[in-house]
Amino acid sequence: MFALFNSTRNNLKRPNIIRDEQGTTAIEFAILGVPFLALLFGIVELAMIFFISSTTQHALESSAREIRTGELLGAGQGLAELKTNICTEMTTVGDCDNLRIDIVSTNTGKFTDLSLATSPTPTVCTGTAQEISDCEDAAAAAAPVMPADVWTCTSGGDVVMIRIQYVHTLSVPSALTKLANSTGNTRIISHTTAFKNEPFSTACTP
Repeated sequence: MFALFNSTRNNLKRPNIIRDEQGTTAIEFAILGVPFLALLFGIVELAMIFFISSTTQHALESSAREIRTGELLGAGQGLAELKTNICTEMTTVGDCDNLRIDIVSTNTGKFTDLSLATSPTPTVCTGTAQEISDCEDAAAAAAPVMPADVWTCTSGGDVVMIRIQYVHTLSVPSALTKLANSTGNTRIISHTTAFKNEPFSTACTP
């Protein structure tokens, strides 16, 4: 009788694993912590991309105005000076070494006669699971190979197309944010504008 009583009392003292809530906070954090941090860093990364994009857009508009009115040529300036001016507009957000410019023009008056260099695209990996994994690792480590700057002399009345491209290295792996659009965990931020020059008479020197 006493043995049965002691057994029952011990069972009552034994902790109920199902009802035990100790450590639930740690478990919940382990489950939700990584996705939450990925979301948080992704928001910060996206905000930085928008800020750089807005700055490069403003720099492009300022540069386009100088070319369209003949102000750049009138001051005896060319691609190097234009790039310096753009970099000045971007001093707070980027590195000029990551910036490239395309300026193409034609005197035919047709925008369809203008073309720009092709930008690097993300590597498409195929094959076995191991081959795909190795390919993706190699692509993530390789910096994008950008074309050289393109400068075409423009004259009064020409149609012109300008493109600014900035290679931004992402702080968070793209596997979490999916923000990369090129190799090397980078995003190429591009802005393009097209216009017709005013009829200025300043001659362009290549």
